[in-house]
Amino acid sequence: MSSFEVAPARRFLNEKGMAVVTMKYRTPRPKGLAKHVTAWQDLQRCIRLVRSEAASKGLDPDRIGIMGSSAGGHLTLLGVTSSQTPAYEPVDDIDKVPCNVQWGVAIYPAYSLTDGVDRENATGGNDDSAVPVPEFAFDSATCPTLFIHGDSDGWAAMNSVKAWEKMRAMGVAGDLHTLCRRGHCFQAKAAPGTGSYTWLGRIWEFMNHKRFNK
Repeated sequence: MSSFEVAPARRFLNEKGMAVVTMKYRTPRPKGLAKHVTAWQDLQRCIRLVRSEAASKGLDPDRIGIMGSSAGGHLTLLGVTSSQTPAYEPVDDIDKVPCNVQWGVAIYPAYSLTDGVDRENATGGNDDSAVPVPEFAFDSATCPTLFIHGDSDGWAAMNSVKAWEKMRAMGVAGDLHTLCRRGHCFQAKAAPGTGSYTWLGRIWEFMNHKRFNK
């Protein structure tokens, strides 16, 4: 988990004094299951484990957030919007612990609209028929979310825009940043002086919104 997507963000947040847990979820998916199911199970279990251990580590169990990129961005949106939908049958007392989170950071989430369930968005996410995928429940525990997406991404920026619009309609706070002429995995070709280079700063600005400092 030392890729250009994970390691810089983990180091950046650690330097800001935040505890970071890196989750490696199961891939590829077992045959016969939707692609997100086992990853979603892993995420819900991970959040419950972190919350159950937080107090013993001197951490606040009610200040937990999640972040992911691409397929991990889709998983982040699952965690943000669907924590009241069980992804698996309980196996022990830890599964009695809530798996909601207080914030999310979705970096160029993929597979999040119905015109791009298994591939790049067929209509660029622009057609009215392209709507958020049904696994996103947008339940009452849906939390503030930051979106960062290149506007030249084949996994279209509309994946982020339409999720943000849905949250806005629900009255859920959030930040949305689209980066001019940037594609998927924009960090790999970041240019100094552009949002592709300074994107980590958007996370800290989002974290320091008054909503998170009550």
